[in-house]
Amino acid sequence: MKFISQISRFQITSYIILAISILFSISGQLLMKHTMSNSSHEGLFTWEFLQQLTLSVAVYCLGIVTWILALRNVKLSIAYPVTSLNYVGILFGSYYFFNEVITVSRILGVFTIFVGVLLVVIPQKNSH
Repeated sequence: MKFISQISRFQITSYIILAISILFSISGQLLMKHTMSNSSHEGLFTWEFLQQLTLSVAVYCLGIVTWILALRNVKLSIAYPVTSLNYVGILFGSYYFFNEVITVSRILGVFTIFVGVLLVVIPQKNSH
């Protein structure tokens, strides 16, 4: 019984790492958009721009590193569809940080993606 609880804790940790990967990916993308939105064509290679760009790429890279760690124990056929939750985070992050419009069609699209992810992740009973 102790072995089973260790396995489930280990799997839960892997899914937490996967969730952290998704959060880093969303944050990195939003930081890249922020960096590019606040720079002028003349100021692309200023010290401030390079610092912001480096930060955004570093955050995004943390997403890649945590993704690789999550893949150690999460099936790729589950992990990859779960990363499509990035669409949800980007949609709401774009609305909140950049005042982008959320249309009904975007909400329906993201909802469809979310339902699809649930269908992939929820365990199925074996029909054998």
